[in-house]
Amino acid sequence: MPVMPLYARLPAPVARTLAWRWFPYVACAGLALVLRVAWVLWVDRDGFVLNDAMLYNANAVAITEGQGFRPPQGGPSAQWPPAYSTILAGLYWLFGVRPLWGELFNAVVGAGTVVLLMLLIERIVDRRSAVLGGVILAILPGPILWTDVLVTETLYTAMFVLFLLVLAYATPTWRWMVVIGAVIGLGALVRGEALTWSLLPVVLFWRDVPKIELVKKLAAAAAVVAVCLAPWTIRNAVVMDAFVPVATNASATLWSGHHAGATGGQTYPPESYYLQFDQEPPLRELQSGTALRNDAIEYMLTHPLHELQLIPLKLIHLNRGDSYALDWVNDAPGAAPIAPINVERISVLADAGYYGLLAVFLLGAVYLGRSFWLTRIGRVFLASFLTALFLYGFLYYGNYRYRLPYEPLMVLVAATFVTRIWVSRPSEGAPDDVSDA
Repeated sequence: MPVMPLYARLPAPVARTLAWRWFPYVACAGLALVLRVAWVLWVDRDGFVLNDAMLYNANAVAITEGQGFRPPQGGPSAQWPPAYSTILAGLYWLFGVRPLWGELFNAVVGAGTVVLLMLLIERIVDRRSAVLGGVILAILPGPILWTDVLVTETLYTAMFVLFLLVLAYATPTWRWMVVIGAVIGLGALVRGEALTWSLLPVVLFWRDVPKIELVKKLAAAAAVVAVCLAPWTIRNAVVMDAFVPVATNASATLWSGHHAGATGGQTYPPESYYLQFDQEPPLRELQSGTALRNDAIEYMLTHPLHELQLIPLKLIHLNRGDSYALDWVNDAPGAAPIAPINVERISVLADAGYYGLLAVFLLGAVYLGRSFWLTRIGRVFLASFLTALFLYGFLYYGNYRYRLPYEPLMVLVAATFVTRIWVSRPSEGAPDDVSDA
């Protein structure tokens, strides 16, 4: 006898209520998934050139072959956190070694991010803003373009929105601190910058909990972060004979933002720089990482005027249009997968999408004012943006890739602004205040 689905056993009014409750979420996620899968299937890239996508793929292939984290140049490595390569390896083990599976995974994660953002907006603002925000993120060109590239941006964006959703629901209890610590730890295994999320619970709970109690609970969250990182840190200590909690790539990223030839964007040391180190892995990676970090810090301390000049240049690089993602999509050893005329057309849409979002976001940030930014969760959002400006406008360098995780947060502000303007029309009355969730 066939089993009736659960919704079929519900009373008709309840079933209709549930259907209406979740229909916008399903529709926005479905739209996002269709657009992302269509993009992935349309772009037919023939292999990789030497870039991050090739290295993540190579690590994943090495894992499936039982070699562990091993880049093309050989030897053990901790150049990047392990989560994304491990996920790719799992997909390759299940379905075969084809980058397409990782790209389709990105598409699913991107669609899931739309749902997470809608839940976040509905939690702290209202349902109307949530639906608008879901539509915007579903069709925004930038996140769609990155779906086809095997880098961490799509997954890290989802983790960041998930973390903000957790904070929107969290209370300063021990259980919530465990959850917060777990999400931070897992996020750091995707990208090391997730460790900066540890500031956000402080901002959220600073006024709600006695300071000594808050310190104890934050220490518990930090302990959970350490537990999440421990297996990878122990692996690094064993196979690399070094203390590497997350990854070694932060040193090169730091150097890129602080040296005599720094431009505000990504730069690389000349290959001759690496000749001073042992060439056997992992010694070259460890020794060069230490040297790059020390050189960058010394330059920061001895060239303060150049450091100040670099800040606006870094911010300009950070806010380049989303069309720059096509440089990655079209980076192939053979013929470019997208014809020049299509690159031009897509670039116009992508840049219009990002700069349009940026304009509405800035207007919304001013319009919403203290009633938004001084709420509990509003302070968290403000701290998130300020952290990003510090990381990519000063500490490291500006890169349009690094902005992608913050675009959903920009969508949140933009959607809230638009709906507030809409409902403030005389015919519909004054807008409600943002919830102090």
